[in-house]
Amino acid sequence: MTAPSPSAIPTVALPGTGEPRWYRDRLVDLRLTGARTGDRLSIVELEMPAGASTPLHRQPYDDETLYVLVGELTVHLDGEEQAVGPGGIVFIPRETPHALLATAATRLLVIGVPAGQERYFRALSVPAPSRELPPPPTGEPHPAAAIALQQTAFLNGVELLGEPPFAVAA
Repeated sequence: MTAPSPSAIPTVALPGTGEPRWYRDRLVDLRLTGARTGDRLSIVELEMPAGASTPLHRQPYDDETLYVLVGELTVHLDGEEQAVGPGGIVFIPRETPHALLATAATRLLVIGVPAGQERYFRALSVPAPSRELPPPPTGEPHPAAAIALQQTAFLNGVELLGEPPFAVAA
């Protein structure tokens, strides 16, 4: 048995003590970060409104585990889709292309091993003034925003691979 690294800090992360942030149309709460765990793992609580999705992406450096607390997701994993409801757990090994679609208002935990997911969310979000979903966007983003998003994601351990792969209902 090995001793914890000196940079890992014993931590109790109580509800409401994380770092709430607005990321796109969702609320992200950085509950446990690499700064506390010696970069061993991170835990992010994510609230997605119904219909929210992620682009097809992968993490080259970390494994990701999702734990659905409330709601339902359709998870696209390496070309296959599956519905996951409350209590469902999804393990996504590094390098695996994946995307998420909230088919209902959903709250989940995102666990990254090693830590790093919190750096991605922090780089692409703003501090949330309250623990609620952000207001809806008011217009189309500037075309250069897609390039900035791609570059910022890559610099923070996420490779964006394309649009969400989910079929759009007509």
